[in-house]
Amino acid sequence: MEPAQTSPLPYLIAVNLTRRCNLACAHCYMDAEQRSRPASDELSDQALGALFREIGARAPGTILVLTGGEPLLHPGLEGLVAAGAEAGLRMVLGTNGVLLTADKAARLKAAGLEGMGISLDSVSAKSHDDFRGMSGAFERSCTAVRLCREAGMHAQIHFTVTRKNKAEIRAAVEMAKFLGAAILNFFFLVCVGRGESRMDLAPDEYENALREIAEIQGKSRGILVQTRCTPHFKRVLHQMDAKSPYTRAEGYDGGGCLAASHYCRITPKGEVTPCPYIELSAGNLTQGGFWSVWDDSRLFNSLRDPSLLGGRCGGCEYKLLCGGCRARALVDAGDLMGEDPSCEYEPAGNAVISATVPIDPDAPVDWTPEAKARLAKVPLFLRPVIKKKLEARARAEGISVTAELMARHRAERERDLGLKFK
Repeated sequence: MEPAQTSPLPYLIAVNLTRRCNLACAHCYMDAEQRSRPASDELSDQALGALFREIGARAPGTILVLTGGEPLLHPGLEGLVAAGAEAGLRMVLGTNGVLLTADKAARLKAAGLEGMGISLDSVSAKSHDDFRGMSGAFERSCTAVRLCREAGMHAQIHFTVTRKNKAEIRAAVEMAKFLGAAILNFFFLVCVGRGESRMDLAPDEYENALREIAEIQGKSRGILVQTRCTPHFKRVLHQMDAKSPYTRAEGYDGGGCLAASHYCRITPKGEVTPCPYIELSAGNLTQGGFWSVWDDSRLFNSLRDPSLLGGRCGGCEYKLLCGGCRARALVDAGDLMGEDPSCEYEPAGNAVISATVPIDPDAPVDWTPEAKARLAKVPLFLRPVIKKKLEARARAEGISVTAELMARHRAERERDLGLKFK
């Protein structure tokens, strides 16, 4: 008999396949080791395949991000992609893209890979190469975006914002559009690993950068602009426009940080942590199954309880929308549930905000070129119905219709139908 579900299901799980990497990035949270062969204590392909089946049995449609280190160095990568796809998971790769070839992209697509998140951290080739520790990395990563798209997969660009490149935010959007990326994710540095030696944004710089991205997000066309590792973004959006659909605390882009509630990270050794920047382990997969850790971990259940938040975060009216970054609180003061030092907002003592706003059913919705092309392949008699459902969902989540949204919608529909007719 299947145990009763006691916790929310994950939307996204990152699996660090290896610590091996071909670059020496200045900000790497793993401080990845440039080794010529895998470590002996990394999870085997057989163990990973069993993990994927375990996750897929209870949460089909979950996005599984295979990353590293550099996942393209993993000799069994295509087999792992296939194993995850066969388990009903949506397989994505997080990579620097330097090692990608047209043949490799085609083989990964054939194995079931849906897309790639490719790191580009400057619009300047020299600045990016210096940040990544390799001459020519920028050109190869740009080429990887093109190869990914040509293989029929969606491409995201991951841009890490630092003091050095914060003036490039608008230019980064134009670069992502030029390269044909469907999504641009702005990541904000959490100072762990080699990132401890970097100059993170000061609270006022962090706030200004989020406001700039919020303005771009509301006007951007043809590409989805998002932030990651930024729970404050919901508060900023709400302050700028409380009725905006971007403030809705629902779905994948709902309120607060996803760590331990809808997201976790699995290390090469099998440790399950709330996120890549919180290195506290909730349990090891070699000593029990994934769901026992996800459901029963005291660490995870603490992070799911906003009443445990302390300092300004605990007394803030935005604690459900935001809640602060737990990794930054841990790094700054050793208190996982303490206040976030990167936030300059002072709580006003008002009632706690839960953002659920009316949605205009006739509000226009943008479609990315990839999504339009995918819709054109849908049989004509089904197209109007599917288009209406996708646009309603995009309005509810405050986003454009992208190929990624279409894949997610289809996977969830297939899951629901499977459960209905079991």
